[in-house]
Amino acid sequence: MPQLYIFIGATLVILGILLRRRVITRKEQKVRFEKEVDTQVKEYKETAKAEIGKRFKDVYLEEQGKQKFDLAKYNEEMRAAEMTMAKKQWNAAKKSLIQALSIAQDEMPASLKLAKVYMESGDIKKAEQLYRRLLEKDIKNPEIYENLGKIFTKQKAYKEAIRAYARAVELDEKDDQKFLALGKLYFLLMRYSLAAECFRRAAELKPREVNYLFMLADACREDEDYENALFTYERVLTLEPYNEKAKGAAQDVRIRMKEIESFFRQTQTPTPNLKP
Repeated sequence: MPQLYIFIGATLVILGILLRRRVITRKEQKVRFEKEVDTQVKEYKETAKAEIGKRFKDVYLEEQGKQKFDLAKYNEEMRAAEMTMAKKQWNAAKKSLIQALSIAQDEMPASLKLAKVYMESGDIKKAEQLYRRLLEKDIKNPEIYENLGKIFTKQKAYKEAIRAYARAVELDEKDDQKFLALGKLYFLLMRYSLAAECFRRAAELKPREVNYLFMLADACREDEDYENALFTYERVLTLEPYNEKAKGAAQDVRIRMKEIESFFRQTQTPTPNLKP
């Protein structure tokens, strides 16, 4: 009998141990299961959120693609902008151009006008920023360089202005205004020979433009190139025989040339070529 009790007791202990282990195992499995479910739920939510966002974006882009370019509305806004720009009604012009940009297939024409409106209305910083952004899209557009040159000139950043105008002239050699602006900058910085070259190129494009000839002659005179200065003043007189300014300037140059010749004769030094 005692042995039987011992056997039964040992059996119950073993069963208790096994039952306890089973309970612990099930508890651990439940915890693992809950963690796995929680992880899966989180992953599902994130995936679903991403898919919803993706679907929304795809639908939006698809709808945008279906929208037709409203050419009539675009042209209407651009015409309104041009009219208000001509009247210097800058705020109205900005409004029309921004509307045009919102429906434009090609933003460059409207953006160029908007940048010009900013510049003309005195919002130089916005104009510069917009021109720089447009330059990234069209690096060979002389109009952008020309207007950046104007902006830098207003900011008195003359070296930057010269670089901008020089690039504009390089890209468009048929625009006298670009040569004129570049020449004025060189003249301002007392680089008279370079200024004269720019004015000469402008005068070649507009040979009957007397103002160009005067600027060319004045630059030659400041550069002490009296021969070419006199020649250019005489060209003015060919076009306008009664131009008193040209007559007076030509006479002053002749006197200066005679003074130089007289000086070198008195010093018994050969007269140098008056054209550097």
